[in-house]
Amino acid sequence: MKSLHHDTELDNAIFFSHYVMVMKDGRMIGGGTIEAYTDDEVQVGNRQYSRTESTFIVSPAPQISINF
Repeated sequence: MKSLHHDTELDNAIFFSHYVMVMKDGRMIGGGTIEAYTDDEVQVGNRQYSRTESTFIVSPAPQISINF
């Protein structure tokens, strides 16, 4: 899984509609697709998350099953 840090990574996640898991202090606090972002916050779904306090990780959406 890849963490998103830079504006270009957030742009790609928006463009490709990647599911993003939002983590804070090792706990998942939200998830969904990124709708928008500023220098201070990222909007995932209808909620705003601080870019400095949260980690944004591209991951498979919860309803998807992956079979190898």
